[in-house]
Amino acid sequence: MATLLYIFPHPDDECFGPAPAIARQRREGHAVHLLTLTRGEATRQRHHHGYTKAEMGQVRFEEMQCVAEVLGLSSLEVLDFPDGGLAELDPRMLEEVVAQAIERHRPEVVVTYPVHGISGHPDHLVTHAAVKRVFCALRERLPFLRRLAFFTLPEGLIEKPPHLRTSPRAQIDACVSFAPEDLEKAAAALACYRTYQQVIEQNRPLASVTEGVCFELFQEAFDPPLEDLTAQLPVLENTAHNAPII
Repeated sequence: MATLLYIFPHPDDECFGPAPAIARQRREGHAVHLLTLTRGEATRQRHHHGYTKAEMGQVRFEEMQCVAEVLGLSSLEVLDFPDGGLAELDPRMLEEVVAQAIERHRPEVVVTYPVHGISGHPDHLVTHAAVKRVFCALRERLPFLRRLAFFTLPEGLIEKPPHLRTSPRAQIDACVSFAPEDLEKAAAALACYRTYQQVIEQNRPLASVTEGVCFELFQEAFDPPLEDLTAQLPVLENTAHNAPII
């Protein structure tokens, strides 16, 4: 069995697409940890519910506890970096918490957003850059660290909100299939976000992954794409014992 660490900036990022793959991974016995960098307090949805930012952040934090229980996550850590403000932070702050999470959980596979961030949200772009930077800095001295995967949507999808970016199919290196029971768990996890039900109904995120949950793999290429994110993990040589510690 493998250990996977998903790193996203906001509550619900793990459910807007990746959740069926997470459900399958837990069903198969893999350890799945989730690190979320903000509480998502700045969302405009707070105005519909009459919440302050602090109140919205607390509500979304509580919603994430529900998600963790439904998906059976091995662990959930929700930080309180400013939602919508990651680009203004010293990136070393983000890199430090990402590095600490990797050292703590010892994942073979780390998952985050692709370079385009799917939605293009600045927090998504910053998270991609921070996670990739840490992965590159640590993989040469941490032999357990084997793969960096970017959750993405493949081009040509019929069911996709028009504002979302996709990846060329030639760049898709893994597309994780899932069972009906995994999809049911993913839908139940999405339902935990009671403050986001209007957004969920409008965007129907699980309709975008009917072909499978797709990923780009950093510095790997598979054609056809892998059907399991933990399959054919590369063996990384430990050639730089003095790699910088973040």
